Amino acid sequence: MTISSISQLVESPLFAKLLALSFIAVLFLYLRRKDTEGHSAAFLASVSFLALRDILYTLFPLSDIFYISDLIYFCFALYIFMAPCKVARPAMFPAILLNIAVALFYTLHKVLNIAPALPFWLFLSLPLLDGLLIGVFAFIRRNVRKETISRQIVGRIWPLAVPILLAYALAGLFLGYGSEAFQRIVVPLSYGWYIAGALAALSLHDSQILSAVNYYESSIDSLYNLFLNTGTAFRRDFSTEEVLKSLNDAMVAETGADGGVIFLVDEFEDLIVCKTYSGSYPPPVSLPESLPRKANRVESFMKHIQFRLGEGVFGDVAKTGKNIYIPDVSADARIVVNGEEDYLRLSSFIAVPLMVEDKIIGVASVLRKDRGRPFSEEEFDRCKLLANFGTLAVSNYFTFIKANEQSGLEQSADIAADIQRSIIPKKIPQFPGLGLGAFSLPARGVSGDYFDIIQTRSERVVCVIGDVAGKGVSAALIMVMIRAILHLITNTNKDIATVLNWVNKGITGKIDLDHYATLSIVAVNTMTGEVEYANASHQALLLYRRASDTLETLDIKSVPIGVERGTEYARKALRLADGDILVMYTDGIVEAMNEQGKQYGRKGLSQVVIKNRDLAPKDIVAKIKSDLSAFVGEVRQHDDQTVLVLKMKI
Repeated sequence: MTISSISQLVESPLFAKLLALSFIAVLFLYLRRKDTEGHSAAFLASVSFLALRDILYTLFPLSDIFYISDLIYFCFALYIFMAPCKVARPAMFPAILLNIAVALFYTLHKVLNIAPALPFWLFLSLPLLDGLLIGVFAFIRRNVRKETISRQIVGRIWPLAVPILLAYALAGLFLGYGSEAFQRIVVPLSYGWYIAGALAALSLHDSQILSAVNYYESSIDSLYNLFLNTGTAFRRDFSTEEVLKSLNDAMVAETGADGGVIFLVDEFEDLIVCKTYSGSYPPPVSLPESLPRKANRVESFMKHIQFRLGEGVFGDVAKTGKNIYIPDVSADARIVVNGEEDYLRLSSFIAVPLMVEDKIIGVASVLRKDRGRPFSEEEFDRCKLLANFGTLAVSNYFTFIKANEQSGLEQSADIAADIQRSIIPKKIPQFPGLGLGAFSLPARGVSGDYFDIIQTRSERVVCVIGDVAGKGVSAALIMVMIRAILHLITNTNKDIATVLNWVNKGITGKIDLDHYATLSIVAVNTMTGEVEYANASHQALLLYRRASDTLETLDIKSVPIGVERGTEYARKALRLADGDILVMYTDGIVEAMNEQGKQYGRKGLSQVVIKNRDLAPKDIVAKIKSDLSAFVGEVRQHDDQTVLVLKMKI
């Protein structure tokens, strides 16, 4: 057909088509300024192709040209609806390649007549199959979370677009591409899904802008509340703990969490230590088997928990500085759910580093317990924002806080050191049938280790070694309490397990759980070599038998003292012969590490004992001390080290 006048152009189907396509193109050109994902480009390319197709068909009204162009048109439709979804792409690419192959096949058949003749309806059915493929994937993915604008557009327009595309393909199959009704009515109306796509994109972009404005407004409100809370803490008592608690409370409140914790990095120990606890925070890590499953005990455990850098989810954040966002903890092996009780159940977890100038000073974490209320990405972003600004807000004050506390800490350390010096034996006694040797080295200033030698009768000696959790005056006073109880009750006819039970009852309830103690007690008859051994979660004994020239390990599984008042401790009875050796030690010995990160271990300790079995106990102790020092080299140790060696000389 030849167009010779303006009136003919207006009356022709081309005018309606180009008018619709121009309107659509203007909408998508406007959207390109807001488009950050590039989805407008696919719509514009498709619309431009259709405009060229319609102009070409007007100049050369051949049904074959229109059909071949439709195959390319449906390639665009396949890409627009299926490319935003990764799971749909494996089906999209073969479908597009099939369309292109059929277009080439059909062209060769019509132009060069070199392909076998096939029914025309078979070719026309391919666009119908394309429309069905789009509809099937859109229906299957209709309830899937749609994070991107492209996916949201597809999710909004597919219920309209798929019927239009299917109706368009059926009309081409039954009416024919050359029919007047198809060109004047069906084709222009079929472009309606583009308009729906443009309007959906406009609505989504406007919603995105509104959401961003609301997000920033709420973020500013959260920051205001954060600074208000921390500022109040500064004015009140200028305490690190109070400032951190204010930060923690603000993070819990502003993220809608059930509870939160904040850890600080202990650079000397390479540990992170829980400094503040807010709300209800079930432990996301495995609980010790010895810990009673009671709400108050679990909460106390969490309030005083600590991790090495790199250990577990908290240690990993402290070491790498990477955020952890787990909307559903049941799908992540890093989180341990210890039970379904209210104080153990959790469902959603966030942990973020507290950083000052790329230096990690701690970790903040919040969680939720109800499975139907996971943290959203917006709440995760809010948590990161509060952590960043909260850290900046309080970091400048830490220097002043530490300076303010330093004089008191120094005085406290001096008091604790004096207490400790007063309870550790000044001189190691020797007995006719029993030789003794010992040394104790604190890792930093004041030791948490304790040992004692108590002669209850002329032939009975009680040797004790222990490790009190924590340091400072509190730990030193715990040692005093243990020592006082032992010196009071060891002169009894009861077995040594009963003595340990009495110590536990005397301590439990009078100390915090963070100051529990492990304890190992050995009672020796220096005349007969009879030995009683009881243990409260302390390191196992090493026993060297001279007759067989072998070394054994003796242990009794139990819980520390100060944890559960009703704990009943067990005992073991044995007999030592002449030359037999017992070695009591704290975990600072076997866990001492060298530059390669290797632990000294019981093996290292055992080798020194066997090698020097003929020496006196004090000389064996000197050899252990020397060998341990050579093993660790210049590496700073992070735990106290104590050894007590007993050797029979019947």
